[in-house]
Amino acid sequence: MSRNRLLLAIALLSAPVVFLAQQTLKVDVDLVNVFVTVQGNGGEFVSDLRRDDFVLYDDDQPQKIDIFEKDSEVHSVIGVLLDVSGSMVDIIPYMNRGVKEFAKTIRSPDEYSVITFGTNVKLVHRSPQTSQHLDDVLQDLKPWGTSVLFDAMVYGMERLKMSANQRKALIIFTDGTDNGSREEFNRVSRDAQLSGVVLYFVAIGSPVLVDKHTVDTFASSSGGRVFYVPKGEAVGPHLEKIRAELARQYYLGYYVSKRPGFHRIRVEIPNRTNLKVHTRAGYLGQ
Repeated sequence: MSRNRLLLAIALLSAPVVFLAQQTLKVDVDLVNVFVTVQGNGGEFVSDLRRDDFVLYDDDQPQKIDIFEKDSEVHSVIGVLLDVSGSMVDIIPYMNRGVKEFAKTIRSPDEYSVITFGTNVKLVHRSPQTSQHLDDVLQDLKPWGTSVLFDAMVYGMERLKMSANQRKALIIFTDGTDNGSREEFNRVSRDAQLSGVVLYFVAIGSPVLVDKHTVDTFASSSGGRVFYVPKGEAVGPHLEKIRAELARQYYLGYYVSKRPGFHRIRVEIPNRTNLKVHTRAGYLGQ
């Protein structure tokens, strides 16, 4: 065999090995997405930070920040979950007004959808359907039945995962009560950790009637918040806070080896100790 033919044969035999090595590398590495909100002492959003300002830890081990984006560079997909169970009979009018105002602030390429839940879960509106369609849907809402909150949250997170937009959030109007779901608390928590969806809760009415353990636990672990809104107070300003917070988040991404179990995330800004950093507590590896 000539020398050239020998070299060609060796190259052909080596090519599949290289390909398999590349495939193994992709399978064994996870990209972890971390969205971070940074505020000053007065609550103002801080938007002038750079990649080098952040130090990110995974299980207390510092990580290289492979992806860094902020503000309008990252697009959002938002699910709005509306509790229409029997306990919301006097809450629905306030909820509807807030959703109408909020929908007007969403501009493409950001996306949103509206999902109702009572005894059943139903997708009732999604962008780019018209504002008139949303008005008609909200006008027809009637409170009835039990609350399948956990089923609705799982459904909402599954829909958000289908979007190519990186920043994903669920805004959930509820008192935190679930009395009819097939899904359980732990399944919802697991899905939130796997998906990286930020969970915001809007509880209208007396805080005494809210299941604070449920809403506070989900919100804090996902990097979201709970808004307790007195009945009669406008809901729109609270939703505007959520929209503004999402629009001003930093997006940090890093690669780690695939590992099962829960892993803690910590983000610090060592050179600006006066700033408040808000992000999710961790993620669930597979």
